[in-house]
Amino acid sequence: MLRKLRIPLTLTWLTVMFVIPMPLLVLLTNGLSPLYADSALAIQSGMIAYCWMLTAVILSTRPHWLDRLIGLPNIYMIHGILSLGAILLAALHRNALPSSGIIALTGNAAFWIFISMAVWSMVFMAGWLTTRVPLLARVKNAVERVFKHEFSVWLHRLNLVAVTLIFIHVQLIPIVNTIRPFMIAFDAFSALAAVLYIRAKLVQRFGAHRGKVEAFHTIAPGVLEIDIHLPGLKAAWEAGDFAFIRFPGIRGLREYHPFSIVNVPSRNARLRFAIRGDGDFTRALPEKLTEGAAVEVLPPFGRYQRFLDERDAARPMVILAGGIGVTPLLPVALAYERSGRPIRFLYSARNTDQLLYAEELERWATEDRCELNMQAGRFTPEELRAAMMPNAVYLIGGPARMLRSTRRLLVSRGVRADDICYEPFTW
Repeated sequence: MLRKLRIPLTLTWLTVMFVIPMPLLVLLTNGLSPLYADSALAIQSGMIAYCWMLTAVILSTRPHWLDRLIGLPNIYMIHGILSLGAILLAALHRNALPSSGIIALTGNAAFWIFISMAVWSMVFMAGWLTTRVPLLARVKNAVERVFKHEFSVWLHRLNLVAVTLIFIHVQLIPIVNTIRPFMIAFDAFSALAAVLYIRAKLVQRFGAHRGKVEAFHTIAPGVLEIDIHLPGLKAAWEAGDFAFIRFPGIRGLREYHPFSIVNVPSRNARLRFAIRGDGDFTRALPEKLTEGAAVEVLPPFGRYQRFLDERDAARPMVILAGGIGVTPLLPVALAYERSGRPIRFLYSARNTDQLLYAEELERWATEDRCELNMQAGRFTPEELRAAMMPNAVYLIGGPARMLRSTRRLLVSRGVRADDICYEPFTW
């Protein structure tokens, strides 16, 4: 329902945009000398930009509790918009308040680092943009032959250098560093952000589930299925979840990547992933992976099951999957196959040999009130409209263009946006 996600999402936006910067803004404004009244807006803009950038850095650690509340795609969207907003405010601050010496050096260096990282991220780390602009997608594919994904991840950490330079920049400004209440709050906020960031990285480094690769094999052209044993996992995931995994002992596979978990939560401490070879990481898996290889898995993310739990359990469920997008939706269908609610599953792929887990879905369709329509070739708008059910909730998984077009069709036919759930990996 509207209040189930929109309220937490709205509160998150209000918190990061206004609530977090407000105490520092009040202290700075009250402490500024009247001599600088004409420059107050520019000074305030710089301070808000710093708060937004620090908040974006914290969001980049993927707070697990926030994912369960609003979803990781929304977290990354907030992260990206905050970063761009911070750059715009920083530009206003920089142009209105020219400086010199080390003050200018630290501020300008941080500003250009932010600009460079924003441009790089738009091309290499913002799939929501490259899926809409074919030219950017071609540039990304060409440059990634030289600069692998791991390089992009490490380069992105230059933002931490820029934030540190801004921290030093503020300490050096006489107009500001004499406002003691503001400086105490500024230093405290910076220290808190540093602690949260370091803690998150330590958890990722030492708190990940550790296991080994039990088996892997090709299940379709370009698709590798991997079975991982994680002792002590004890069903820490929900149906439809995805997890960030890495292989610390294999060069080129040491950075975390997100993949959907194919199997239903159970207590056998085993996760199964079906991974299509799209990027340098995934294409290297068949060549570099070995049975028994060490693997690390972060606690799973996802909102498909939370989305269903927040709605009436008697409502019909319509699942629309395309290609590799079936991987998070298969366990959802299996988990609810005996729930008694009507479930209609539409699954398509370009070719018959790319229809994953067809036998398992056909077995699922023998359950009462479970209906399957599986085919090679995309469903037409007419077929999709015919598959709609009164008062249903809709789960979608597939390529970015399919997600957007299917969502538009559903909304145009009167389905509320809050009754549609999808989690694109376009970040």
